Order: sequence, then C-alpha cells, then structure tokens
Amino acid sequence: MAWKDNEGNASKPQREDLILLRQRGYVTHLIEVLDYKSEREKWQSYFNIYRIVEVLWIIDWTNPSDSAKADKVFGYPVKYQGGDVMFLDTMPTFGQHWQNQGGSMAFQERVRTMLDLSAKSDNG
Repeated sequence: MAWKDNEGNASKPQREDLILLRQRGYVTHLIEVLDYKSEREKWQSYFNIYRIVEVLWIIDWTNPSDSAKADKVFGYPVKYQGGDVMFLDTMPTFGQHWQNQGGSMAFQERVRTMLDLSAKSDNG
C-alpha cells in the first residue's frame, strides 16, 4: 500500500494492525499490515512510501453492496477525509457512538458481519 510523501502517517500502523479503507462513501478494503515499518522507494514519485499489506476483503466494484456504505458499516454518518491513518479508539465521533454499544470489539464484530468476513476468517 502506498502513501503520499508522509512517512509519519505511513509509520502509524503497527504490524498486524487492520485498516479499513474508505473511498467514495464505501468501505472498500480491509487490509492487514504485514511489515514492521514503512519503506521509501528509491525513485521519486508522489506515492513513494509503502507498507506491505494483505488484502483480507475488497468491495465488489461492479456491484457495490449497500452494506459496504461507510455510514452503514460505522453505524453513524462518517465524515472522515484526507487519506490519513486514524485510530478508531481516539476518534471522538467513533467513541461517542460506540462507547455504549460495546466499544471497538462490538464494532469489529459488526464489520465482520456486515462485510461477511466470518466465513472467511473461520477458514483461514
């Protein structure tokens, strides 16, 4: 996964962290970080910082499901923008919505159910 020239942001996720990517109003990918730190490509380009990741789930771009809409996955209107890695537990809107509903563990179960990840995780 490539980042714009922002090594600090690319270095935020730790190995084995999961990242939900949101694009165009949908949750589009669930990825797991496989490496320990960000690396910089030798050539100069706009997206020259990268992390090695594994895609655990990706949206069906030809027929996106309503259940993958970010507002539905998160359970409230999502306004996050900018492309930066954000930790859910430190985001005020996430905490306000999920604090009385079981917190991040309940959210993880919601994501697993909504993106139909339970069958995939049971098999590998």
